[in-house]
Amino acid sequence: MLNLIIALWIIFFIYLAYLLYTFISYKLLIKKLQKIPFPDKYKTYLNNLYHYQKLPKDLKIKIERSILLFMKTKQFIGVKLNITDEIKVIISFYACLIVLNKNECYEGLEYIYVYPHTMILDNIQNNGGIYNKETFLISGEAVGDSVVISWHEAKKDAYHLRHDNVVIHEFTHELDFESGMVDGIPPLEKSKYDEWINIIGKNYKEFKEKIINHKSLEKYKLINPYGATNEAEFFAVVSEMFWTKPKTLKLHFPDIYKEYKNFFNFDTVKYF
Repeated sequence: MLNLIIALWIIFFIYLAYLLYTFISYKLLIKKLQKIPFPDKYKTYLNNLYHYQKLPKDLKIKIERSILLFMKTKQFIGVKLNITDEIKVIISFYACLIVLNKNECYEGLEYIYVYPHTMILDNIQNNGGIYNKETFLISGEAVGDSVVISWHEAKKDAYHLRHDNVVIHEFTHELDFESGMVDGIPPLEKSKYDEWINIIGKNYKEFKEKIINHKSLEKYKLINPYGATNEAEFFAVVSEMFWTKPKTLKLHFPDIYKEYKNFFNFDTVKYF
C-alpha cells in the first residue's frame, strides 16, 4: 500500500514538472517570437485582406505576433495539396483575429487539415434497421484537436469580403469546444452565462421556428439559414456575421451584437 502511495506521488510530481516545463517553454517561445521580424512576404498576403487593412497599427502588430505563434504551435497538413506560406498566413490570420483581444491561441488545437476544394461527406443513418446514406458537401469541419478547411473556400472568403467566412466559422466551433460541449455556449464568466442563454437562445429558437414552419423570416433573413441547424451552428454563423457584417448585425440584432462584443472583447463595428 505504501509503495502504491509513493508511486502515485511520483506520478503526480512528474505531471506537475511536465506542466511547468510546458508553461515555461511556451513563455520562452512567445518571448523569442517577439524578437523575430514579421516577414515581408507574409505581410504581402495580409495587405490584400480587408480586415487587416482596417486594423490600426497597434492591432496589426499584435496580430502579426499572434500569427507567428499560431504557425509555430499548430501543424498544417495538406490533403492532396502542398501547404504554402500563403495558406498558413491566411488561415492563421482569421483564426487569430477572432481571439485577438482574448489573448489565447487555441491550446487544445493541434492540426489544421487543408483540402484543395469542398469535401464530400457521407453520413449513414440507421432508422429502425433501415439505413439511409446522405451525401453532404462541406467547406470545413472542427473536431476538437483538429480543424478541416477547404482552401478554395477560405481563399475566396479572404480576398473577396462576403457574408461567409469558413475559417471564422470553424474556429468559432473550436472556441465552443473549449467549454467542454459543442452547444453554442462558449466559455463564459458565470455572471454572463444566463444573459447569453436568454438572448442568444431566444433568438435561435425564434429563428428556427420560422425556418421550420416556413414563416416570414423578417429580419432573420439576414442570417444564413444553416444557423437553424442547431445552437452550435447558430453561434458559428452569427460569428461570421459579427466579423464580416458587423454594422448589419448591430442594426438589426443589437442584443446579439452586444453579447458577441462582450465575448470576443472586440467592437467590430468600430473597425469593420
